[in-house]
Amino acid sequence: MNVITSFWGLLAQPVDFWEELKATVGNDGAVEQVRVVVEEIRATGVEVPLRSVISAVAHMAGLEAREMWNRYVAQVSGKIRETPCAVEFIKWASSAGKVAILSNTPCKCFITAFLEAHGLRVNLVLTSDVLLKRKPLKSVFKYALRRLGAEARDTVYVGDSEEDLGAMALGMLTIIVGKEGGHVSFNDLCQAKSWLEQIFK
Repeated sequence: MNVITSFWGLLAQPVDFWEELKATVGNDGAVEQVRVVVEEIRATGVEVPLRSVISAVAHMAGLEAREMWNRYVAQVSGKIRETPCAVEFIKWASSAGKVAILSNTPCKCFITAFLEAHGLRVNLVLTSDVLLKRKPLKSVFKYALRRLGAEARDTVYVGDSEEDLGAMALGMLTIIVGKEGGHVSFNDLCQAKSWLEQIFK
């Protein structure tokens, strides 16, 4: 059995990237102008990488982009907190088969920092800032399966939002945590892990 999971909201508590950027820059107007454009682009299924966002905000605010990047990434990375059972879930899934994290996130660096902080290893980390496409596009899930070397019928997808339902269209058993949806839903990741342990003994 292979597992593909989302990241923010499932394995890590959500972080408000825009509020953190405002705190880093100290210029709400520049951040807000860039946010409006970025959100319109993202609504089409296309990602705008964090480096591009930082460069645009730095230019508008008259700041040096590299310094702003370093401060922002350190600030956000320092605020990443795991959800209950996240570390145990990844360890269990890694012992059961291949594991990938597939996330709409502006920087793969945040997931890498999370994995390193908890001594975790996965087979693949795919993020929208690298793919330049966002879930729920079916092509994103297809690409994840191909890169993982897995078939949909042998893979479980665990997510926490509607954007994760694209996995269902490909035939992956889809579990949604924290809300209704998917083939099966659970209140939290701890319950999902217990259920999967029983199913895949």
